[in-house]
Amino acid sequence: MLQFVLECIAFQLLFLVIYDFLLKRETFFQWNRVYLLATFILSLVLPWVKIEAFKQQVPQNLVMYPELWWNFQKQEITATAIDEPFFNVTWQEGLLYGGMLVAFVLFLLKLGQLHLLKKHGKKIKYPEFTQIIISNSTMAFSFFKSIFLGDKVVAKKHDTIIAHELVHIRQGHTWDLLFFELMRIIAWFNPLVYVYQNRTAELHEFIADAQVSKEQQPAHYQQLLAQVFETEHISFINQFFTKSLIKKRIVMLQKSKSKDVFKLKYLLLIPLVLGMLIYTSCESESTTSEVKTQELSLNDEALIEDIKSEIKQAKIQYGENWFIEMPNIFGDNQHKDFYIQTKKEYFRSSLSFIYYMSDLMQKYPGKLKIDPASMVYPSEEEYTNYVKREKAFQILDENLRISVSDKDMSIHLIEKDDKNLGPGDWITVEDVKDLTGTEIKKVNKALDLIKGTPRNVVIKDEQYSFLILNKIRQPLDLNFLEESSKNSTGKSEQTETISFATIDQVPIFPGCENASDKRGCFNDKIQLHISKNFRYPIEAQEAGLQGRVSVMFMITKEGAIENIRLRGPDKLLEDEVERIIKRLPNMTPGKHQGNAVNVPFSIPVTFKLK
Repeated sequence: MLQFVLECIAFQLLFLVIYDFLLKRETFFQWNRVYLLATFILSLVLPWVKIEAFKQQVPQNLVMYPELWWNFQKQEITATAIDEPFFNVTWQEGLLYGGMLVAFVLFLLKLGQLHLLKKHGKKIKYPEFTQIIISNSTMAFSFFKSIFLGDKVVAKKHDTIIAHELVHIRQGHTWDLLFFELMRIIAWFNPLVYVYQNRTAELHEFIADAQVSKEQQPAHYQQLLAQVFETEHISFINQFFTKSLIKKRIVMLQKSKSKDVFKLKYLLLIPLVLGMLIYTSCESESTTSEVKTQELSLNDEALIEDIKSEIKQAKIQYGENWFIEMPNIFGDNQHKDFYIQTKKEYFRSSLSFIYYMSDLMQKYPGKLKIDPASMVYPSEEEYTNYVKREKAFQILDENLRISVSDKDMSIHLIEKDDKNLGPGDWITVEDVKDLTGTEIKKVNKALDLIKGTPRNVVIKDEQYSFLILNKIRQPLDLNFLEESSKNSTGKSEQTETISFATIDQVPIFPGCENASDKRGCFNDKIQLHISKNFRYPIEAQEAGLQGRVSVMFMITKEGAIENIRLRGPDKLLEDEVERIIKRLPNMTPGKHQGNAVNVPFSIPVTFKLK
């Protein structure tokens, strides 16, 4: 919502700059009226418009989090839905709604002023309007089909004033001002709404003056304007005499009519709106909580123990090369395309990798920035999600499968519109199940271009997105562990991104500056923050949605929270976790070997219905 508000204000500012510098001094008053109303409405609509064609023209070159980082946090937050109090708003929401209430009350007071004037004034009905005469007053203004005149004005010649106010009535100027008055109530914090209303009120007077001056002597009309009359301070009425406007109105009356060629200035709106569309399309939304470890079923625990025994035997039989020599770590059919592992194969490959990384950590201490001991064991839930993902491959177009296989590449189902995929190309097709000949040629050309490179290709339709990568067939080379940690001077190189588990000095959460265990304090503060800000979405409760959402984010070298990525059973649950993480405060950045570094942090949040 904050981004929407900021974009609206930015668009309105651009529109007003063009108006003030290029259009305001022209005599195309009706055109300017349409411009102000249309651009304000456009500023509210454009942030929601996403054009697919513009999306495809933007290159995707973002960073992808390594898979192992998703499980660094052994503990998770379990949030249970409870009955929330009827009033449950943050201070920011309270400030917003409070301001709207004040603005609405002021609006009612203004309506009350009009009602009292109408109630106590003398009414005279005419075919087009009702004249209301106010005693002992020199005011002159209109509101809808009512013209309010002071008795001192009526005593003089006032036909010109009546003609002026009739222009406001016939052209419905009150509706314009009421529209902006409503916007002032909703967006009371936005100063540009007041500017828009002010500019529109000016135009109304220019329009009425231009119309009346055609029928009256211009010199006489200017002299009438130059008099100082009493005015009502009501923002949504059309006043004949407004002190701040009189000079501008006289200047406009004396101004020569603008040439038609200057109407071409309005064409500037086209590239401006187009640029805004490109921008919006390219942009990458009280409870009880307790901390608990990941739950494993008895069957899972038994299976894990069996696989541990297999790994132990493999270590005895093959020594330190057990991971490379141990048969069937990834299943008997690991090289078959689109093969789905059995549960035991899935658990074996996951556990083997964890233990292998643990061995490497012991052999090369301080050189691998991964902590296998902090990774969570595989579970039934994870395996079920894995099978669901893999089964999606069965829908792939047969020609696409052949192309991927012939080019010795791998294909993976990914989250819809996932942006953290590294450098590559995006190809949108009508249906991934049945590609056209043109689409297949386009895909093959893209695959040829990424051959032997770290780039990727994403193929997507309205429902699915698939990532295609080059396969890594080379045996694991561990020499870099012995050499990469030293440069030519023999000193350690600085890694820009260090895991939370291995960093020398963890980022400092506000309030943990004096804590003896800053790592533990950080974890406690994160859990407290999630518990304090968590709200189980009502729609998710009604739909019976629950499950675990894994969230990962980067604490940058500047201490900011960026690159939030989520994995969960439903977008409603993911959006709630994202909302909470976005509210984290800036932190003191983490340091490694004396230098500030980026620190990824992950934590699972479990949604549980009563």
